[in-house]
This record gives sequence, structure tokens and C-alpha cells, in this order.
Amino acid sequence: MKLRLAIYFMITLVGSSVLVSCSKFFEIEPYNSIIEEDFYKSQEDLNAAALGMYAAMSKDVHKYLLWGDARADMVTSGQAEPQPYINEFVLNNVSAENPFADYNGLYETIARCNRQLDFVYNVATYDDKLLDKAANAYYAEALLLRSLCYYYLVRTFDQFPIIRSQKGEDISYLDERGIQVKSGSSNLKITDLPGLQNFPEDKREIWLMIYNDVLKALGMLPLNFEWNKESLPSEERYGRISQPTAATFAAELALWLGEYRTASAFCNSPITNNQHSLGTAGAWPSQFTGSFASQHSMFLLGYRFDNSFETNRLQEFTSNLASEGGKYYLKPASQVINSIFAYEGNDIRTSFSFKVFEQDTVIWKYIGLDNVSSRRPAYRSIASWQIFRSADAWLLKAIADLQLNDYASAFNFLNMVRTARGLVKYLPTDIDYTNKTLMMQIIFNERAREFAFEGKRWYDLMLWSNIAGENILADKVSRKYNGEMRTDIFNKLSDQKNWFIPGKPSN
Repeated sequence: MKLRLAIYFMITLVGSSVLVSCSKFFEIEPYNSIIEEDFYKSQEDLNAAALGMYAAMSKDVHKYLLWGDARADMVTSGQAEPQPYINEFVLNNVSAENPFADYNGLYETIARCNRQLDFVYNVATYDDKLLDKAANAYYAEALLLRSLCYYYLVRTFDQFPIIRSQKGEDISYLDERGIQVKSGSSNLKITDLPGLQNFPEDKREIWLMIYNDVLKALGMLPLNFEWNKESLPSEERYGRISQPTAATFAAELALWLGEYRTASAFCNSPITNNQHSLGTAGAWPSQFTGSFASQHSMFLLGYRFDNSFETNRLQEFTSNLASEGGKYYLKPASQVINSIFAYEGNDIRTSFSFKVFEQDTVIWKYIGLDNVSSRRPAYRSIASWQIFRSADAWLLKAIADLQLNDYASAFNFLNMVRTARGLVKYLPTDIDYTNKTLMMQIIFNERAREFAFEGKRWYDLMLWSNIAGENILADKVSRKYNGEMRTDIFNKLSDQKNWFIPGKPSN
């Protein structure tokens, strides 16, 4: 089966030109002119449906930036008169009416993943060339991508529905008249989502569901990007779920669940995999300036202007130049950035993650072409959205080993990241590396530098708080505000219920 250029060029940040949804929200046709009776008959159909799963999720990367960064400490409003709905995230006061707080894109992806899960093994009855290992890979891919959607949901929203099948599950919801209705998920429409009643009462139940699904997928995914005996070249492999991605995802989930030994063990898989490394400082920007970065990237949502003919929303949200499609909605919070980066040594991340141009401080990752001043073409940025990178595994390993009192290992993995980014390694005489509180601060600061503006900071502060057993998030986030507002935000975020935004679909 030819997966080559199809994968790379079809997984873009716009799904409407490739895949369309019907009037029924969960009745997703993989292609505009194909109906279900004619589909799911061959390996090519499975692959086409798989690509559609990514497209629905990819179009919402600007929301992931708002959910994971605008609310946290490193990002603030760029405009002198901020756009009101954008500013709600910056001010940690997101209303239920905010259009950027809808989760339709995630549920479109969940719907497409459910469809793949329900039909993937039926294809073997039509296509005798479909290997069992290949069918398992397609199943695991859908399961893992669906898990990623629920991972976003469980960390972001106060409540949301769980839907695990496209053709089953009698689901209760209130219709527009307030009458309770039971229906199969395939009959649901977008307008039915607000009335869904299958909201889990205990979020730990959701965490365990996600974790167990990821573990199941991990055992089924092919090693080193082999699909039906074909190895994907590096330019294509990072736009698709892989076994190293699954292992890293499982490690992060294990940290959330307090399973530190398991988390450390899962990190070993991507770390020892010769397809991944920390790379070098000189090559680090390439994962943002190009369409892929060999070894640096692990899983990303790619963007091709030639396929979408729309301004990349990452460029729109972060650029300060209207001439290149920029709205300058978001910018770095200078007082926090200066503290975290501290302009130490020759850190390539300091010169590429953000820039200062005259009076404007900008998030440079999505608008820059080098670490000096060259900018991406106006309206034509092809910046990808990174979800997991190789450095995730190294730094998650450091966190896990620290909790296991393996101080030397945690110190070593921290230093490996530092030296790969152009910094001098810490010496035991520089810091007390057996001081857990201090080391947690240093490791999460390293994650802040490594993954700045990649939608991770808010969730990292949640994780850090969870591990430490104290509210780190309230203290860190409040520091980007001044005067009475700092106190108000600290008091608000001291209640963990206020860490979550009201979940809503848009009609």
C-alpha cells in the first residue's frame, strides 16, 4: 500500500477541503462523495479514514495555544486593546459563551476514531492482503488519537461527555424542548452535544480509561513507523501516531497517576530508540522552521499552505505584522520570560523561542525562519504544532527518577537536555541535586524553556502541583499580573475547581 506522500500532504491544519461532516455529527464520511456502503473495503480505505482523523483535530491548534499557554504564566495579550474572547484566557476568566472554548474539533476527531475502531477489522473480510499486524496498527492508531483527545478534555474542561463507539451506546441527552431522548451516537448532531448526559462524575475514571487505552495501543503499534511492511521516511513519520509517541504519552500519564517507576520505564523506549535523540543546538529550530525535524519531533500536526490556502492560525495569533496576516493576539509575558530563560549561556531556545523588535515582544517559533530576524512568508507560514517531541521523554524521565530518589539519574537526564541546547551542564557543586523541591523547580523550568508556547505550560503547572502536593499553579500564574489583580488571580486559582474552563460545543 502506498502511504508515502499521501500521509504528509493530507494531514494538514485544515480539514474542510479534504473531509466533510454530514448533518449528523458522528456520521463522518471519509470523503465527500463516498458513502459508507462503498467504504471500509480495502487497506486504502482504512488509510484514507485514518488521515481524516488527524484533519479534524488539526484545525484547532490555535485553541490548544489558548488552553495551554494563554492561561498560564508565560503568555499575555499582544494588542493594546485585546480581543475580548482572547483576553478571557489571559485573564483566567473564560465564559461559557467563548467561541474558543468549544470542543467540537476534538469530538469530530473522537467520532472519526470511533468509526475506525468499529470498522477496522471488518476490512479483512473484503481485503485478503490486509495483514493482522496492519489491522492492529490502524486500530491502535485510532485508539491512541482518541485518548489524546480525551487527555486534552480531562485537563481543560470542567465537564464533557464520554463517547466510545460510533455505532453503539445508547446515549441520553436533552433535546431543545428539554425532553430526555435516548439515541445511538451515530444519530447525534452538533446541536445535541450541549444536552448530553453521560458526563462521568469522577475524573479519575476518565484518567484510568485514557491510561488503559494508551497501554493497549502501545502493544499494538508497529515499531519504528512500519505500516504494512513499509517504513515511513522521516518527512512523513512525525505526522502520524507511533510507538515512541505512545510510550512517551504513557509515561506522562503514569506521572499524573503517581506511577513513577512505570513512567521511568516507559521513557526508556523512545530514549533508546535510534530514531529519536535530543539532536544538537544548531538543528533545534528546524523542527519549527521546516515541515519536520529528524529525531527532534515525535508527533506533530502539520500544516501545508498549498493545501489549505488559509493563513496558518499560529502565524495569525502570534505575528505583530498585519502585512503577514498577524493579529498579535498573544505575546510573551516579559517579566516571567526573563525570569525563566535568564539568558543563560548560548541557549538556542532563548534566541529562537521569542524575539524583541523595537517595542514588540513576539512568539518567534511560528513566525521566524532563523534565530536572527528572517520571517516566514506573509500569510504562508507552514509552522507545525508539536504535541510530543523527543525532549519530552528525557525530561519526563528526570521527573520520574527524581520521585524514585534516583537523584543521579534525574540530574543526568536534565544535563543531557541542557548540553544539547548549548548550555553548560550543572555540576554537583552548583546545586543540591538531592533537594527534590529545588530539582522540581529546575526541571520544570527546563521544560518551560524547551516547550515554550507549545501549549504545555498550564498542564505542566497542573502536573507539578499534583506531584508536589501543593498548588504551584496559583503561585506561578499569578506572577504575570500586577497589583491587586495578582492577589485576585492567586486567590481564584487557589481553588482547583477554577483550573478548568466551562466545556461547550458551538452550534
